[in-house]
Amino acid sequence: MIFQASFYKSKKLLLIEDCEPVRASIKGMLQQIGFDNITTVADATQAMPLAKKDSFDFILADFDLGSGKDALQFFTDLSQQAILRVGCCFILMSAEPRRMPVLGLLQGAPDAFILKPFSYVELEKRLAKAWNNRVKLRKAYQALQQQDYKTAQLELDPVINAVNSSSLPALRLMAEVLMADHSYSAALKLYEQVSQQREFSWAMLGQAVALLQLEEHKAAESRLLALVEQDDARPEALEWLCCLYLRQANLEQAGQQLAELMKLASISLVAHKANGCIMLLNGQQDGSSKYWQKQIQQYRFSAFDQADYYFALTRIQLEQAQRAPRQEFSARLKKASDTLALMPQKLVNEGTEAELTVLRAMLSLLQGNIAEAQQQLEQVLTDYNPADPESIVDIARLAFALGDMKQADACLAKLKDFKPAKADLTGECQRLTAQYLLQQEQQLRGQIRQWNQAGMEQAQAGDNGQALTLLRQAFVFMPCNAGLVLNLLQTLTQLPADKALKPLAKSAMTALEFSTKSVANQQRLAQLLPQLPELYLD
Repeated sequence: MIFQASFYKSKKLLLIEDCEPVRASIKGMLQQIGFDNITTVADATQAMPLAKKDSFDFILADFDLGSGKDALQFFTDLSQQAILRVGCCFILMSAEPRRMPVLGLLQGAPDAFILKPFSYVELEKRLAKAWNNRVKLRKAYQALQQQDYKTAQLELDPVINAVNSSSLPALRLMAEVLMADHSYSAALKLYEQVSQQREFSWAMLGQAVALLQLEEHKAAESRLLALVEQDDARPEALEWLCCLYLRQANLEQAGQQLAELMKLASISLVAHKANGCIMLLNGQQDGSSKYWQKQIQQYRFSAFDQADYYFALTRIQLEQAQRAPRQEFSARLKKASDTLALMPQKLVNEGTEAELTVLRAMLSLLQGNIAEAQQQLEQVLTDYNPADPESIVDIARLAFALGDMKQADACLAKLKDFKPAKADLTGECQRLTAQYLLQQEQQLRGQIRQWNQAGMEQAQAGDNGQALTLLRQAFVFMPCNAGLVLNLLQTLTQLPADKALKPLAKSAMTALEFSTKSVANQQRLAQLLPQLPELYLD
């Protein structure tokens, strides 16, 4: 053995294996190696709370873990939620060769892979090698947790120059650190130097990504197209090709690459959100609605269920309700309410609760519960700083509808200046979405003015039915504007009393209570109230 049994005796290990006899066999090997503190579970669902609670030194996980998430997906969750501590070694096991991520050391990658069946001697070698590498790179990873890229580079230099088994992982990590630090030319040079010695897929993909960030699109495209033909780099190459084409505003080609990617990664949230982004940019609202419904039906109650699926569908259904004819409004609004209510409680957490509250507030507003909507907005604004364009627009629309123009304009300014955290597929989708949504919000404000103006023109021309249709459409998007509400009430005074119009009249009267009214508005209201049918006032 490389390390003495006493070394392992003090270490904590989490073993994840769905087959009970195999789990017992591997546990026996680990005990033979020297481990005393071994926790065993059958799947990622059981492992997650343990990983959150305990600080393990090693996690040994079988790739296939039944119907839930596999070990690589579990590792990704640990990394994204910052649960995996810097000193922990994550080792994958499998009975067949598995493709490992080509890029991603910066976010963390499994430390080792071991092919089943194996002996306890072989297992110990993998554990010891992973531990040695982790120890040598630990300070670099600690610096990266603080996004201190300069210190990380200083820590990596001596490991690279030592020319030992840890030098290549350190060199690979150094290139990704340079990329994260926006030193794309230096990263490209490093990737090229590695490729001259040996054509590692990670180095070739790194070259392509560096070229893309340097806006050398033709060279990047050429390399990525070549990498698509290589099985070990195909998913990443397709993802970056999609990113490249989106950056060039070539939605058709981006969609083609994304379709190929989703054949390989059908459960990827990044891929699904990119697909939703392309549908949004193409104006395919109905298609997008069906797409998110399909994702919810397919993954509901599974390990792959995502709050984003429910949020995306609710947003679409809310806008469809707002733009629907008066007779369809309630039914469509109920669809949005039902979608949000479908979201399992397990998906409600610190990362989703604020957005859930914003969407509930919009539902409350459209249902006529303006006081509740205001309270929910105030609750969210105290400590919520949305990081994605869709969430920023949700607050902008809610604030605008409630008459808080200062907050609404601040959100649009934030949208205008939006810069993604990363220059990858997710970041590119966010950039394009921010541009698109900003344009849509600006157009909506213009539309509201046009509906209001055209409504009053129709009223003056004697077509009060058409006037009501136009003014109601503006009111649905901007209910707390006193002038607009008074125009709507004035039109209602010119039409016969109708039970079907009573909910609209009641909503308008409620909205007036929460609208800022000038002296002229108050005088106009006093004149209109006696003219309104008693049906609307009781």
